[in-house]
Amino acid sequence: MVGIEMYAEIQKLKRIGYKKQQAARELGIDTKTVRKYWNMSEEEYVTYYQENRERSKLLDPYREYIIEKLKKHQEITSAIIYDNLREDFNNFIASYRSVRLYVCNLRESEGIPSPSKVRQYGENPELPFGFQAQVDLGQKSMVDSHGNTVKVYIFAMVLSCSRYKYIYFQLDPFTAQSFIEAHDRAFKYFGGRPVEIVYDQDRVMVVSENSGDIIFTETFETYKNYVGFSVHLCRGSDPESKGKIEAVIKYVKNNFLSCRIYHGMARLNSDGLGWLERTGNGLVHETTKMIPSVVFAQEQKRLKKAAELSSPVIPRVAIVRKNNIVMYKQNRYVMPAGTYQPGRKVLIETDCEANLVRFCDIRDHSLIEEYRIEQGVGRCVRNTHPERDRFTKYEELKLKAVEGFGSVEQAGAFLDNILSQKSRYTRDQLSIIIKLQEQYSQEQLEQAVNYCMERHLFSALDFKAVLEYFNQEDKTTLEKTKTTLPVKYSIVTAKTRSIDAYSNLFAGGDTF
Repeated sequence: MVGIEMYAEIQKLKRIGYKKQQAARELGIDTKTVRKYWNMSEEEYVTYYQENRERSKLLDPYREYIIEKLKKHQEITSAIIYDNLREDFNNFIASYRSVRLYVCNLRESEGIPSPSKVRQYGENPELPFGFQAQVDLGQKSMVDSHGNTVKVYIFAMVLSCSRYKYIYFQLDPFTAQSFIEAHDRAFKYFGGRPVEIVYDQDRVMVVSENSGDIIFTETFETYKNYVGFSVHLCRGSDPESKGKIEAVIKYVKNNFLSCRIYHGMARLNSDGLGWLERTGNGLVHETTKMIPSVVFAQEQKRLKKAAELSSPVIPRVAIVRKNNIVMYKQNRYVMPAGTYQPGRKVLIETDCEANLVRFCDIRDHSLIEEYRIEQGVGRCVRNTHPERDRFTKYEELKLKAVEGFGSVEQAGAFLDNILSQKSRYTRDQLSIIIKLQEQYSQEQLEQAVNYCMERHLFSALDFKAVLEYFNQEDKTTLEKTKTTLPVKYSIVTAKTRSIDAYSNLFAGGDTF
C-alpha cells in the first residue's frame, strides 16, 4: 500500500499526460503499483488506506526497525533484512516471504524505492567491410502437420557492416562439430570469411574464461586455427555486447519461424534461404536504412578466402600412450600393437566430409590407422579388421599346424573349431598342437583327430590327452604279447653235460 504522498504523485502524473510505465519509471516504483492506484478515486483510496491501516500485521512490531534499515541503506534487500531480524530478535518467527512482501509495501508507502542501476550505452562506430561477423545460437518450438511440437535449433551469422545474414536449422542441439560445420556453410554462403567473429561464451566452443585467459574446446580451437579467423568473446551474461546477432535471432523467431508449420528439416532450411533472399537480406534494414543484399555486394569483395571442411584434412598432433591409444575428441582410438614408443607423437588428419580421422607418422606422414569419427565421448574405438603384426603370426602358426597333420582329412575342420572356441588363446593352442605333431606319427594323429571330432573335444589339451591315452594303450598291448620268465628264475643257469653221460644212462651205466 502506498502512502498519501505517493498516491498524490501518481494522480498528478496521470493528469499531465504520463502513461503508466512512464509514471512508474519517474517515481521508481513497480508498474503494477501504478496500475493499482491509477483509476482509484480519492474516496476509494481513503477507504482502502484506513482499512489497511487498521489491520494489524505480523511484522508491525518491527516496522520502525525495518524503516530505519531502509533509510540508512536504501539498496538493502529483503533477504538481508530477514537475516538481520533473525539475528537481532530471538523470538522472530515470520517467514522470508512475509518479510519480502512487508518490505515491498513499506518502500511504497514510505516512498523509499530501491535504487535502480541504469546502464549507459553508446553507439559503436561502423566497422569496415569484411572485418567482423557475429554468431549466436537459439531455439524455437514449432508445430508439425500432425499437431506435434518440434524443437528447432538455430544457428545465425550476420556481417556487422552490411547486416547480411545467414541462418541454418537442425533438430539436435549444436555440438562443437555441428557448430563448425554450420560455420563452413555460412562461409560458403557469403563466399568468404571475415577477419573477426564475435561470440558469447557458449559451451560448444569455450571450456573456460578466466580474466581473458580463454580455453576453447579442442574441436573449435583446431577449426579457428585452420580457417584463420580471430575470436572476440563477449563477457559472461552480457548478450547486449553483440546486439546485431541478438536482433537477428529475434527476427528469425518472430518473423520466419512464427506461425510456420514444420514439414521437415530439409524444407525448413530451404525455405529459410528463400526468406533470407526475400526478407531477411532483401528489405531495408531499420538501423542502416539500406538493403543488406545491396551493401553486401561491396562487402563480399573484402571477405577473405575460407578453407573449407571439404578440403583434404585438418591436421593436429597427439601423443601415443603406452597402451597404444591416441586421444581424439574425448575418445580413445586404438593403434596397432608396437606403435607406442616413449615420447612418440602422431599426426591426426581429419576429413570432415568423409567423416574420417587418419593417424599418420609425424616424420614421414605414412598412415598408421584410419577410423570413422566416433560421435560419442569416452569410448574406446578399435577397427574390426585384424591387427597387422599379431594376426600375421597367427596365420603362420595355423598354416604350420595344418601342414603338420599331413593327409589327415578332418584336420582343417578340427583346427577351425579349436580357434573358434579358444579365440583368445590362438597362439597357445596352435603351439601345443605343433609340438604334438613332432612327437607322434601320422597314424596316431589321425586317430586322435577322429576321436576328438566324434566327441566334440575342441581343445589342444584334450587332443594331447587323447594322444597320450592311445599311445599308452599301444604299449600295454605290445607288452602283453611277450612271454617272459619271473625274475627269480631268470638267474638260474642249466648245467651242461657231455653226450657220453646220456649214452651211459641208456646202456645201464652209472646214474647222474
